Amino acid sequence: MLYRIADLITEIPATGGFSSRCEEYLYDGKNGADVIIRADLYRREKHHPQANEAAIAYIESAYQFYYELINHNGLFLHASAVAYEGRGYLFSGPCGTGKSTHTRLWQQLFGEEAKVFNDDKPALRCMDGQWYAYGTPWCGKDGININMKVPLSGICFLKQGAENRIHRLDASEAAERIIWQTIHRFKTREDLDRMLVYVDKLVHAIPVYEFENRPEPEAARLSYETMRRGAEEAGL
Repeated sequence: MLYRIADLITEIPATGGFSSRCEEYLYDGKNGADVIIRADLYRREKHHPQANEAAIAYIESAYQFYYELINHNGLFLHASAVAYEGRGYLFSGPCGTGKSTHTRLWQQLFGEEAKVFNDDKPALRCMDGQWYAYGTPWCGKDGININMKVPLSGICFLKQGAENRIHRLDASEAAERIIWQTIHRFKTREDLDRMLVYVDKLVHAIPVYEFENRPEPEAARLSYETMRRGAEEAGL
């Protein structure tokens, strides 16, 4: 089956329950595939013996897609992504830092205008000098995703804390955080170098923050106001 994911025509083998996550991305045009996901390259030996085919397809197709993404001016970030007022904001960090909780607080604060368009692995691409964030079918256990493209305007790395404190990271700090939340192990030095080039472009174009926060609406308002101001100052 052909799908349009992150503006890339992607061929994905049909596999049980995972296929339902891809329905919103179905492509019926005449262009050939930019990315081909190959089921024969799924690394089944890396999965639990009782893992079903849909689960394996979900993980392995994501692995192949995001490796291919570096050949198309992009990378993925382990993050929860929210769109508001025409801008995309990403909240990243290790598991358990409250990414999904924080974007839900945005929805509570701003209502239906705040849309969580991916809750695990949004795709990022630099197109004509501008960075965009995309919803993808690889979206975490809750399946939260929307097939949409939004200008990327800020990235925030979350930490749980006793109070709400946010500050902007310099380029080197931002790059280090991003590298640890994307694919950073490659088979070739060429692929690694390409990924590092995109990370460098990203941190010099998009404001990146660290936010020590509590799970409360005031935290969502502070992150919004800070990231909106940073985006406006950067001309995003």
